Amino acid sequence: MKTYNNTVLFLWSIAILVFCTMTVLPKCAYAEMPKEIRIGATVSMSGKFSTEVGPFKKLMEAYAATINRRGGIYLKSADARLPVKFIVYDDKSDGPTARKFYERLISVDKVNILLGPYSSPVTFAASVASEENNVPFIAICANSHKIYNRGFKWIVCVIDSAPRYTHRYWDMIQAEGWAKTVAFVVEDTLHPQGVYHGAKKLAEDAGLKEVSLKVLPADTHDFTATIVKIQDVSPDIVFVSANVPFSIAFMRQARELGLNPKELHVIHHSGVFQKGLGAGAEGIIGQSYWTQGMDYGNPELFTEVMKGSGISLDDFPWAPAYMMAFEVATQAIERAGSLDREKLMLTLKRLRVMTIGGVVSFAENGVGTINTYPSQIIGGKYNIVWPPDVATARHRYPNSGN
Repeated sequence: MKTYNNTVLFLWSIAILVFCTMTVLPKCAYAEMPKEIRIGATVSMSGKFSTEVGPFKKLMEAYAATINRRGGIYLKSADARLPVKFIVYDDKSDGPTARKFYERLISVDKVNILLGPYSSPVTFAASVASEENNVPFIAICANSHKIYNRGFKWIVCVIDSAPRYTHRYWDMIQAEGWAKTVAFVVEDTLHPQGVYHGAKKLAEDAGLKEVSLKVLPADTHDFTATIVKIQDVSPDIVFVSANVPFSIAFMRQARELGLNPKELHVIHHSGVFQKGLGAGAEGIIGQSYWTQGMDYGNPELFTEVMKGSGISLDDFPWAPAYMMAFEVATQAIERAGSLDREKLMLTLKRLRVMTIGGVVSFAENGVGTINTYPSQIIGGKYNIVWPPDVATARHRYPNSGN
């Protein structure tokens, strides 16, 4: 009898184990299946970089809404299209603040992939969080070589390195053959410095002579001495490598003091810059990633996203670079077919994808391939002026707007 009872007890145990296996484990597996794709980022909604990207949380939300209306992103491991959710914090244009929020995005919000903040200094700090926690990080507007020379394995960047930022501009200057001399005014921060060092070499290669260089702190307010020195050497081109607040302050004084070279180049000449100068912005040339009429990738999708965000492209010309980062993240997730971090990062490193700004791929250190195009304010509108196959207007040089 005792043997019979033991046998019955054993069979019941087996039955219970089978039942648990058939009911509990599938539920556990189902609970672990992702219900959404979580993308983390910070935006400089306040602080000095807010003039460049302040409302870009709306851009991210508009992209998510647009993609979700189309069914979401297909994830092979889930055999389903999943909605996209952006989790975004205000980094206040500050590196330590950004790093704190990226730590939170990783540990608390459990994001699957990270998009970088605006600017090289803020990205330099924020990317440490992704590297220490092994989370894929797509940098956007941050191209200082100091970010990518640290041997980090978990970062890629949509755009090319800072020294090549203006190479198309100098190609144009060389092809046109007008200019012979250039004066540089440089804001003493990572990105402007990196752009200047590249531009100096590119200008020399184009046959120009540097006749003046002034590197100034970001909080400089009085440019009188610098402007007078530039007037004394009378360069063909005055090249201002700086962020928007610095550039507005410099250009206001340059106009007041009658600085009138054949060309004024300001690398960040956004709509915020143009509004700050009014008619004084006419004819100034700078850098843009995209303008209406360019036909790479899916411009219709970008137009839909911009409309949904309520953001003006002229006011915030770095929006196309962010759109390219969205496209890269989407393609990486779809091609990886999984939210596994290592698989995502490996896919990113090998990725080659057409975006609205052209083909994006990455070097071993993570640096991308997208570069800006020289754009000039003509009749209050931004026009790409080089190369000819992309240009929406002819370059005005010497500048009749001065």
